[in-house]
Amino acid sequence: MNTTKRQRLIRLMKEYFTMKDILKTLALLKPFIVKHRIAYFVLFGLLAVDIFLTIAFAAFFGKIADAAVQADFNQIKELVLIGICLVLVSIVTSFMDIYFETVATNGVKKDLKNHLFSHILRLPSSKVSNMRSGEVISHFTNDIHSLDGVIGYSLINLVRLPLIFIAVFIFLIQINVTLSLLSLLITPFALVAGLVFGLLLRRNSRLIHSLFGKINTHINETFNGIGVIRSFTLEKSSFEKFKSKNEELFKLEKENAKLQGWFYSGGSLISSVTFYVSLLLGAYYVSKNIMTVGALLTFVNLVNHLVYPLTGLAGQWAGFQRSVTAVERLLDVLEEPADSEELPSYSVSKPLMRLIEFHDITFSYDESHKVFEGLNLTIPAGKVIAIVGPSGAGKSTLFNLLQSFYQPQSGGIYIDQVSMGDITLSNLRSIISHVPQETFLFAGTFRENLMIAKPGISETQMVSAAKDAYIHDFIMSLPEGYDTEIGERGVKLSGGQKQRLAIARAILKNASILLLDEATSALDSETEFHVKEALGDLMKGRTTLIIAHRLSTVENADVIIVMDQGKIVQMGSHQELITQPGLYRMLHKTKFQSKKASAFSLA
Repeated sequence: MNTTKRQRLIRLMKEYFTMKDILKTLALLKPFIVKHRIAYFVLFGLLAVDIFLTIAFAAFFGKIADAAVQADFNQIKELVLIGICLVLVSIVTSFMDIYFETVATNGVKKDLKNHLFSHILRLPSSKVSNMRSGEVISHFTNDIHSLDGVIGYSLINLVRLPLIFIAVFIFLIQINVTLSLLSLLITPFALVAGLVFGLLLRRNSRLIHSLFGKINTHINETFNGIGVIRSFTLEKSSFEKFKSKNEELFKLEKENAKLQGWFYSGGSLISSVTFYVSLLLGAYYVSKNIMTVGALLTFVNLVNHLVYPLTGLAGQWAGFQRSVTAVERLLDVLEEPADSEELPSYSVSKPLMRLIEFHDITFSYDESHKVFEGLNLTIPAGKVIAIVGPSGAGKSTLFNLLQSFYQPQSGGIYIDQVSMGDITLSNLRSIISHVPQETFLFAGTFRENLMIAKPGISETQMVSAAKDAYIHDFIMSLPEGYDTEIGERGVKLSGGQKQRLAIARAILKNASILLLDEATSALDSETEFHVKEALGDLMKGRTTLIIAHRLSTVENADVIIVMDQGKIVQMGSHQELITQPGLYRMLHKTKFQSKKASAFSLA
């Protein structure tokens, strides 16, 4: 074995035998196991019954064999009644084992899924934006369902199997000391085999879990981007990529099957050798009147229960190790600090004019490039503020910071002179209504997408908002009206229809602060005119920030803020700025002189 392989093996063995992973796993699962402690207490209580039945059945077969040899029919009748009782107890125990294991295992999985989902919802946007959706889905569909080795019957078996081994060995010694000690010779072989195969299975399982995440990511990206794939004729390359990963997964699963097959075959070999040696030596003892036929029958029945706890314990440990790899992946997410202790939820607040202040803000998405450095900006209460500038100027970042999607590295943001750090996320986001340029709609109906705007809104309010956003007539032209399915991400709607639906949601939310990322950019001229009238009514008495891409929006703003490379380079009304030399006049001039106006927009 070369040095590299030896070092890799040593590293894997250190990982395998370390208590660090076990303690982290138990720390994660402890509160969920404690919550379902009654089910676990019942399962542990059934251990005693299980051990009793194991020995009792073996003893029963031995007793009935001796009674048959001695032609003691009275004892046989008594033993038959005892056997029936043992069978009934076994049936009840089996039912309770299955039921309470399901309650315990699936209960822990359910609570862990809830905890993981809640935690992801509370993670900072900077962390969520770096997460692949397929990997996240894999945590729920694969990783959590791979935890049986640490929360299911495997966990019980880690206690049950050693107890069975001890109880059976004590009982066997009373039958024949020599045979019992001989049976112990298999102990080191069974344990070593289990530990070696467990090490290999853990390494292989880690690769399988990782590959599951990559496959889920590829599937998710394929169907979310099906339009792009078809446009660029990427169907074949997408399929080949999926096929390649699927083939790699198949190979790993075959490797897993080989390892498990060799492990269980080795355990079966050890068990068979022990059984036949015990049977042959026991038969010799019977022929010498050292043992009775019944005692031999009891012994050979129980000797398997001496072997399988050892091979089984090693197998359960291997299963535990496979589950640890799944826990490792979950901990990568769960150990990320969340934005808040509780999930933000809608908080009722009266729409008011809000003063917004950015004090000495320094912010960067990564350490290599600062978007803002020492930015100061005051947004007067109740005013309409347009923010213009070239791409990358920092316009959208202002919106992200104001909604607390990201946190500045230094400086503070204040609303009505109260630091945003002192405002709960529920209260903060309840007073802000954001209409993004790229509208996201949920799979479902028009009604469901409108009703999420604000809890408790009435049908009349919903219809009124849809009319103001000029989407009502289109909805009513459809056979099912507001109960029409719009498809995943609103795939059945045009860009303008999606945007009008988003505007209707903003109208329904009735928030104090409006953030409009050129909310009318996807509308035709006639609809834009009417929607702007509706938005104009909505802006009254509120503070409104507009990221402007069209000069028609800019010209009517109370204040125009011109940004470039994270700095405010100009500020004033349209009439003031158009007379001054600078970026605004250049953009304005370019906008009207170029036939390709969209290429020189204020975005």
